[in-house]
Amino acid sequence: MDSIYLDDVLKRRDRWLVEQIRQMSVDILNLGTYTCTACGEVAGEYIIDYSGEKLRLSMAETYALLKFVLEKSSP
Repeated sequence: MDSIYLDDVLKRRDRWLVEQIRQMSVDILNLGTYTCTACGEVAGEYIIDYSGEKLRLSMAETYALLKFVLEKSSP
């Protein structure tokens, strides 16, 4: 696979992840979980307040946690 093509795919994936995290962060507010999306975009790690605990997570870990919490909260 051409490295230029792979770089483009990874950049598009990262933009998709950022957008997914933004949307899930809004969706999860009613569960009392807060995500600092600006932190992730600036520092590369997201700060999440989950049940009174503050977590610092990578983009992939943030996506996974938010997705997990949202799916667990659905009936």
